[in-house]
Amino acid sequence: MKILGIGPHPDDLEFGCGGTFCKLAAQGHELNMLVMTNGSVGGDPRARRAEQERAAAMLKARLYWGGFEDTSVQLGRELIHAVEQRLEEIEPDLVLVNYASDTHQDHRNVARAVETAARYSRNLIFYEVPTTLDFTPGVFVDIGTVITRKVALLKSHRSQVYKTRVKNLSIVESAKAAAMFRGYQDRVKYAEGFVPRRLLLDSLICPK
Repeated sequence: MKILGIGPHPDDLEFGCGGTFCKLAAQGHELNMLVMTNGSVGGDPRARRAEQERAAAMLKARLYWGGFEDTSVQLGRELIHAVEQRLEEIEPDLVLVNYASDTHQDHRNVARAVETAARYSRNLIFYEVPTTLDFTPGVFVDIGTVITRKVALLKSHRSQVYKTRVKNLSIVESAKAAAMFRGYQDRVKYAEGFVPRRLLLDSLICPK
């Protein structure tokens, strides 16, 4: 399958679906990552781009940049068109983006733009990040066998490891706690949870 993961900032995809991406990569699926900003408000943009490129290389994923300004992503034709262009180019079987209920304006706007741009995509699911609100997943992926690889992906974003806004809490600890909580909900140790907008199981279980 062709997979397209979309994140507002560097490291959003690794936190929300890094484990799932590890499993998909191991199964030989084609991974594509579209990161809408370079995260310049959260750190040195050159460093953050390099970190994201390192994570994509670890997954053997093709990386695309949206070219939008961190904290200034506006919901409108330009943003929707940027996503539509990648959808037309890649023709993904599965699209993943962060959940729209979120305290960060970039996250809200990217999610809503993707929902519009991917209105004809058969499989569109939402992942969670630390600023997500009201997230109740109904679809889970057991990431127990790849949790160390997910941690490695997050650590590749070395400038962000301790930028959680919680004293002495690293992004790795936060991600592992979230994975354990979602795992408990699905009766496994570690999992990532997703909320589907559309999910055609036939196309995922028996792809053409």
